Amino acid sequence: MSTPVMYRGASIYAAEDPFATAMLVDDGQIAWMGTETAASTLLSSDMRCVDLDGALITPAFVDSHVHLTQLGEFLTGLDLSTATRAASVLDAVAAHVAQAPGQPVVGHGWDETTWNDQTLPTPDQLQRASGNVDVYLSRIDVHTGLVSASLAARAGLGVDGSVPWLPDETEHPLVRSLVMDRTGDTYARMQAHALEHLARHGHAAAVEMAAPYIGGGEDLEALLSVPDEVAAATPAVYAYWGQLVQTEAEAEAAIGSFRRSRHRRVVGLGGDLCADGSLGSHSAALRAPYVDVPGTGELLLDAATIGAHVEACTAAGVQAAFHAIGDAAVDNVLAGTARAAQSLGERQVHRLGHRIEHAEGLDAAGIQEMLRLGMTASVQPQFDSLWGGTDQLYAQRLGAERALALNPFGSLSAAGVPLALGSDAPVTTPDAWAAIAACMNHHTVSERIPARAAFLAHTRAGYRAVREPDPLAGTLRWGAPATFAVWEPSELEVASPDSGSASFSTDARARTPMLPALDSPAPRCLSTVRNGVVLHEELGL
Repeated sequence: MSTPVMYRGASIYAAEDPFATAMLVDDGQIAWMGTETAASTLLSSDMRCVDLDGALITPAFVDSHVHLTQLGEFLTGLDLSTATRAASVLDAVAAHVAQAPGQPVVGHGWDETTWNDQTLPTPDQLQRASGNVDVYLSRIDVHTGLVSASLAARAGLGVDGSVPWLPDETEHPLVRSLVMDRTGDTYARMQAHALEHLARHGHAAAVEMAAPYIGGGEDLEALLSVPDEVAAATPAVYAYWGQLVQTEAEAEAAIGSFRRSRHRRVVGLGGDLCADGSLGSHSAALRAPYVDVPGTGELLLDAATIGAHVEACTAAGVQAAFHAIGDAAVDNVLAGTARAAQSLGERQVHRLGHRIEHAEGLDAAGIQEMLRLGMTASVQPQFDSLWGGTDQLYAQRLGAERALALNPFGSLSAAGVPLALGSDAPVTTPDAWAAIAACMNHHTVSERIPARAAFLAHTRAGYRAVREPDPLAGTLRWGAPATFAVWEPSELEVASPDSGSASFSTDARARTPMLPALDSPAPRCLSTVRNGVVLHEELGL
């Protein structure tokens, strides 16, 4: 039995007890919450007391869409997110080689749509900058990347080294497999880096999107095979495996082939089962053409195949999930799911809560269809803050009018479609407060949602979206799992999207918990706890 811990002097995000400033954690659960006066009467010699001096306690975050190995590689590799032109990419490569001579260069995060001159480095330029070692630099969306001439040659690709070149959706996985160190030990090390990073930023759970073309089964096996005593001291992991199935037996076999523990398990088939690609790489499937290049992207799955997958998963009692960004891809996912509902019955499909990852191309009719089919939208708010509006990536690809219709968070929320928020790390950083701020400051005013709604979508709703059986997961109340984050003291408010007024009463008697003001730097995470186990600690205890 662990020592009971009394946290005192806090602001606590607990709707059921808005006056609470103290919380007792015992045996992995919240054993009590109440006032300072009551806490003083409960304290005993067998308890440890932690005075938080005004810090905020909230439910810990759930990142509902993440790639842990790739996040770990980004955290330990060459960061190109601040590159402003081709020359700065080449300079970064040369500097990296100087620090690790003779080693392949693996980097991530460049985004040419933010450059004044969007000309990309050529394979030959990358070769010269690296001193003739292999170079692979993934674009921010990780759907393509820059490749040196030597690496392109090793992949057997006939590339003109003097012309900027990006591998397509089929060539990209081959190039990645040649340069990335893909062994069980490396996977485990990168995953540990990623989970530690998430814990430092207030996350107690991560939803891994694994797929054969990303890291393969060995990547997922490394994640799931961590000993229970180690996994208990890290964020919980719910994984989706991006394998297409067509029968109930295939679905059962796919799920059953992976290790399962109380800390890490496969909960669905799909996630990064791609119905299309990405807008940044011009491979998202659209109804109407891109405005900056010819074509409408690429549909990777048709409605019939999607329908068979959903039907097989539903029959096996397994969630299905699809990556769909362009409106044509979203149309196919909805049409396929509707086919399964027609075959098995709408109620059967509805109860599984099948997911669309990203769901950027939804229109009003699609939102109503998601609601009818009981689907969840797993979305990434930082996509809009990075690329939304009338002059950033989305507008460059689609034009301003179509760009502003992407990421309809407000419409989804108003319709009652469940929202679960994530980062798609390493595409964006796992910064939940930034995601909440992005929801409040959406480029399209009508699609903004309050901080409180966004916070719930990044906590409790994340557990519901993976069908976590504990109904108290993601909440702070008596008897709930002691899973929470402690944040440094800061100004608290109940903010509405217009930032000018509160959409909820700030009076404690209204039972409306308050969150940090997000028009200033987000608070630092002082501690992250899961089921009473400390994952991250800066309280100086």
